[in-house]
Amino acid sequence: MATLSKKQREKAEADKRILIAQALGDGCNEAETLDRLVESGVPLAQANRDIQLARKDPLFVAARRLSRVVEKRDWTLDIYAKLAAQSGVLAIPTVDEIDPKIFFRDFYFANRPVKLTGLVDHWPALEKWTLDFLEESLGDTVVEVQGERGKAATYESNKDPHKRHVKLREIIALLRRDEPSNDYYITAYNDTINKQALAPLWSDLGPISVLESSGANDGFFWLGPAGTLTPFHHDLTNNLLVQVAGRKHVRMVPSWEVPRMRNHLHCFSEREPTDFDTNACDLPAMLECTIDKGEAIFLPVGWWHHVTALDQSISMSFTNFAADNDFLKGYPENTTF
Repeated sequence: MATLSKKQREKAEADKRILIAQALGDGCNEAETLDRLVESGVPLAQANRDIQLARKDPLFVAARRLSRVVEKRDWTLDIYAKLAAQSGVLAIPTVDEIDPKIFFRDFYFANRPVKLTGLVDHWPALEKWTLDFLEESLGDTVVEVQGERGKAATYESNKDPHKRHVKLREIIALLRRDEPSNDYYITAYNDTINKQALAPLWSDLGPISVLESSGANDGFFWLGPAGTLTPFHHDLTNNLLVQVAGRKHVRMVPSWEVPRMRNHLHCFSEREPTDFDTNACDLPAMLECTIDKGEAIFLPVGWWHHVTALDQSISMSFTNFAADNDFLKGYPENTTF
């Protein structure tokens, strides 16, 4: 058997310590940790010695203590999941012309989603914002768009490389093909440029009873073809998503399901909608609904959501609720897990 070099021995030792730390983080007991080491190729006697050393290592002791804290929090969150499942309220209700007091009491402060109708029926944009109107009024305006999204799986978590600046009529020309695509999409992330570029549109909007205005336009503009999607993620604020044209299908997972959402980076999840077509035992609860022209959905802070455009779609999203919507304090700075 070939003798390992010093660098190879150091790497093998580091890999072994990472494996032990991961086992502790996963809540494995000593026997389960031993099994993992042996499966990785560590001889049984050596694996036993490594575990005994780990039990005395201050870093491993601290890691195990942290693991138990997380286990307790996960247990607590699971209580919410079980109670919600039994309560009969784990659904996305539809409420027409909601009273703001009821909205805040039953949904905003309760951290519950709701589909809202009759909220923006007075908006001129619902009838005016056609492709013809946008091209005639703002066709030569340079806007920012997320482009070539199909070239990278990280198009959502690493947005900056996908920024493109084009005339709005170029986007409209693509939309006129009426072909499903996720390759180009004007999103809220492009707001720094587009809020000013599209300023003539904002007079076609109007007040919303559950929001308060801070002047100018408070919303974020979205435009794209059928097939655009936003993968599972959670926001750091409460959000209101309003459909001006077309339909979007929204999948939602409660905030307390974070232990089962495979949160690998910042606010993003490795979960895919196809996961929920299986009978896997670790699946979280998922709710679904479709919002059509003139309808809105309240996306509570911390709730995971996945949004797919079923048609050519124009949307506006808002965060300027008539209540505190600042939840950044305490959010982990190191967001890679």
